[in-house]
Amino acid sequence: MSELYHKLENIVKKEHISNDLLIRHSYSRNVDLVLQGVPDIVIRPKDEIEISEILKLANEENIAVIPRGGGDCEFGGSKPIGDEGIVIDLKRLNNVLNLDQDNLVVTVEAGISWAKLNDYLCNFGLYTGCMGPGSGMTASIGGGISHHSVGGGGCAKYGACTNQLVSLEVVLPTGEIIETGSQANKYSQYPFNRFGNGPDLTGLFCGDNGIYGIKTKVSLQIFPKPEYAAYKTFQLPRKERQVSAQIMSEVRHRGIDVYDLMYIMDLLIRIVTQEKCYPLFEDLKKKRGIIFYTIEANSEQELQAKENQLDKIMEKNKCEYLGSEISDGNIAKWHYTEQGHWQFYHNLWGIYPSMQPLTAECFTPVANYPNIMDDIDQWDMEHNDDIRKIFDITQIRPIAGSGPILLIDGNNVEITCGFTSFWSVYDGEVHPEIDEVNLRLWKSLLERVTKKGVQWYMMGDLMSRLMVDIGAYDEEFYNLMKRTKKMLDPNMILSRGKFNFWGK
Repeated sequence: MSELYHKLENIVKKEHISNDLLIRHSYSRNVDLVLQGVPDIVIRPKDEIEISEILKLANEENIAVIPRGGGDCEFGGSKPIGDEGIVIDLKRLNNVLNLDQDNLVVTVEAGISWAKLNDYLCNFGLYTGCMGPGSGMTASIGGGISHHSVGGGGCAKYGACTNQLVSLEVVLPTGEIIETGSQANKYSQYPFNRFGNGPDLTGLFCGDNGIYGIKTKVSLQIFPKPEYAAYKTFQLPRKERQVSAQIMSEVRHRGIDVYDLMYIMDLLIRIVTQEKCYPLFEDLKKKRGIIFYTIEANSEQELQAKENQLDKIMEKNKCEYLGSEISDGNIAKWHYTEQGHWQFYHNLWGIYPSMQPLTAECFTPVANYPNIMDDIDQWDMEHNDDIRKIFDITQIRPIAGSGPILLIDGNNVEITCGFTSFWSVYDGEVHPEIDEVNLRLWKSLLERVTKKGVQWYMMGDLMSRLMVDIGAYDEEFYNLMKRTKKMLDPNMILSRGKFNFWGK
């Protein structure tokens, strides 16, 4: 390993590489409680040339390479599977390269965060439309493309962030560097369109969870931010899951242009008010779920027309308007005007000391999510004996349910379902049985939700392998994925183990 280390050091210089045990352990986890893999080396290249040289060397040495953007993934996607490999940290690739205001396209290095990019764009009255994932303060643009990310705001209007993609620069696992979209034509002076020049190879790297290549440059469509906006929050009546789904479906069927439309379940409202995490909800007389909308427009007349249409739908479904100010409970205003879109997405994280999520982030049709949520309640009851084992240690019961359920493109929603639980280190003592129970419960819930026919986007270590292990993939589909992987990555070095694509 020392010889490999010195070869890598010659590529990036010594201040950008480490095999220190503390550094390696700091890159061994993402945000979940149970998945860990300690890399042998952590390296921070500055550009696609250095990444290419690293990958070529990794192929010679047959050592796994794991790309890491912001490290915010929830299924172990940006750490090794097992204790091995080189983690390539892309944080040095964090610059805006070009703003093409004429064609409304921005080109950035893939390690830049959604927050940094949108902070830059706001100086020109622009934004990315879909604001990326809910962790966009630190999540990288490249990671968002790798996951079809949603959640940070604007997804009802713009859909997942990959909808905005124009072109990519990608370093393939063997070290070749390619460009896609309009840039596949070597005479193209600047990125302007994704489709054409043959097959849509850009799509091969969308949602690939880092198995087909390392994204180094990303060109995105950008949009003028409309001058006018409105945002209202309502409390739902009884049977809130069904009512919220009916509202979302009616909005789509009537063709009303909304920027965001989100449902937050009653369980969350009760807990965050009980623990005094959300002062804006403490005065609610009924601790029921809420639904909020945000709309944008280029004129007051257009805005008022949309607002009237939406308010009639809310009134017809017996929703109670909470008031115009944040202090009234108007989380929609906070979400849109005060960067709440990057602060509240996972509501229950950290409410109790040591509590963190084991999530199941997926897409499903609007009509399907009440059934999924009801089934998670049933799952919770069926697994009470295992859940009690954790409660007996912590005296706090793990919480099953969902974070915000948000309308995305089409008549679909994103669900951040799952459960929150505790680390194996609790109150100064190590409880290895917590890890065992957590992993067993997590796999059980993921399999249950998968069999509801959902579509996974963020898959990482655990979900990508579970799909294979439970036979969820059509055999021909999975074999095509595998043949493509083998062609691009003959030594299976990149993100080794995801989707059960192991090395020699």
